[in-house]
Amino acid sequence: MQRLGTNNKIGKTWWVAGVSLFLGIIVLSCDSKPKQVEGDIPQYVSATLPVERFQQKLDSAKNAVVLDVRTPEELEGGYIKGAINIDFNAKGFREKMERLDRDATYFVYCASGKRSRKAADMMEGMGFKRVYDLEGGFTDWDSKGLPSLRPPH
Repeated sequence: MQRLGTNNKIGKTWWVAGVSLFLGIIVLSCDSKPKQVEGDIPQYVSATLPVERFQQKLDSAKNAVVLDVRTPEELEGGYIKGAINIDFNAKGFREKMERLDRDATYFVYCASGKRSRKAADMMEGMGFKRVYDLEGGFTDWDSKGLPSLRPPH
């Protein structure tokens, strides 16, 4: 008499298939990010938003900080009212970011959206809870005729 799963080829095949299925389910169920349960408030938000949505979020946000990561020369073309400037390309950028309040809601922009996305990713990695990046940067903001200020000359 043969025992199932030892000398029986069909038994071995089913055993291997079962173990493979079990391991596959375990691997697929593992996710590096926690799932959001409907109604829960996510702990961290980092998103790139189109101009209109960025402005809506900014207008309705509490504890908002507008962060312009462009160079001082780029500021000459205008900036969003209330923005603080920390040049992404300048020495000491990360150290300056370390001093910011991680519980505030940040609205980050640059000229085109590339540096601000890098800054937002960095901020997320540093534990900032709410970071919104302006898709298309100040160029898109300005082209839509949204409010901006020009430095005095």
